[in-house]
Parts: sequence; C-alpha cells; structure tokens
Amino acid sequence: MEGRVEALSTPNAVAIDRSYLDRLGVAGVGGRGEIRQQSVRVAAVTNGIRSFTTTPYVFTDVDRARSYTGTPASKATYLLIRLNPGTNVEQARRELVSSLVDVEVLTPAQFGERSRSFWLFGTGAGAALFAGALLGVIVGTVIVAQTLYSSTKDHLNEFATLRAIGSSRRYIYKVIICQAMLSAVIGFGFAYLIGLAVVHTTASSALPIVITPELSVGLFVLTVAMCVVSAIAAIMKVTRIDPAMVFTR
Repeated sequence: MEGRVEALSTPNAVAIDRSYLDRLGVAGVGGRGEIRQQSVRVAAVTNGIRSFTTTPYVFTDVDRARSYTGTPASKATYLLIRLNPGTNVEQARRELVSSLVDVEVLTPAQFGERSRSFWLFGTGAGAALFAGALLGVIVGTVIVAQTLYSSTKDHLNEFATLRAIGSSRRYIYKVIICQAMLSAVIGFGFAYLIGLAVVHTTASSALPIVITPELSVGLFVLTVAMCVVSAIAAIMKVTRIDPAMVFTR
C-alpha cells in the first residue's frame, strides 16, 4: 500500500486500489471525491485489491465507513479477528461459535471456499462459466471425433490390410487410441501456451486470470478423456471392416 496506513486516521481519508483510479476519477494520493455527498480524500493507494463485481472497494476506518453507508453503529457484516502466533485456529473458531449467537465464524480457508461457492453456484456468473465449459467440451469432442473418423475412413485399406495379415482388433484399437492421445497432447500443448500468454497479459489488469498447476493437470486429463471418447466413432468404423476388401482393390 502506498502512503502510510496511519493516514487513514485523518479526517475524510480513504484508500482505493490503483486499478480503480480512472473509474473513480481521482489521480491518486491526495485526490478528492465524494461518497453520498460527503467529501473524501485519497490518503493511500493499494495494489491488487480488486472486486469481482463492477463496484470497487474503498477502505477507511469503521466509524467513517458507517457514516458513509448509513449503517447503524450496532450493525456489521464482517468482523476480522486476529489471533496470536501459535494459536490453534480451529479451536479458537469452535470457542467463538459456542460463545456467540446468530453468527458464523469462518477460518480464512472456509471464508475463501464460501466466496467461491457463492460466485460459482449462487449467481449467474457461475452458470455462465459452467455453460461455456460444457459447450467447449462438447464442441471439442465433436471436432476431434470428426477428425479421427475422417482419418480412419481415408485409411480403411491400410486397416483392412492389418486385419488381413492377422492383426487383432485390440491392436488396431490401440493405434486409433494412440492417435487420439497424440492429438490430445499436441492440442493441449498449444492451448497451454496460449493460456500462459493470456495469464501474462491479464496479470496487471483489473481481473487477472490465474492457471494453477492443479487446474493444468485437471485440464490435461479432461483433454485426454475427450480425445479417447472421440475415438469411439473411428473404432466403430474399423470394427465393420471386411479384411477381404484388401484383395478387391
């Protein structure tokens, strides 16, 4: 955070994130604005503290925040509790739950999981993301299936020759599945490079995209599964090959 944190204790002082300076129409530290017809002065600028929605965060002390938002002194949405180093977080949480009424006590991990679940399953944003992902899986599977089917159809004589010289169906199926897995590896490699470029491009934007190692592994497994499933159409085509057709060419 630029500026001194203590500066927020001065009258009408607030802190905003650098990514919202243009949207809020202020130049930076020392800039002035209004919140509900009350004059405020930017005393500090943060970096990387962004809202998932279009509404930016504004930081100030609790009494001034209640004044700006019209919230009664007896009301609060969240309270942050700091524990001493070495304190058992889960035990402290259970003790607070047992001693307080009509409140939820969440650890940082639980609060993060609650936020992710809300945006993914409690809002339209999550539905749109899942719909887009499902559409991508369906389209990708169909395209790979068509590619493998066309490739198999163009080489029916070769597959018939393999059948005629005694190759088992299992061997031919392995050939087709290996083609599908090769397509998966090559396709995922190109997509991963594009993803890294997108991550780098959006790193300094208001909504950066993050690709974790776990997500990368999950996407790779999904890609391989899609391509293997796509090979079913080609396998069904090969299953109906008559080995005698190689002698009729």
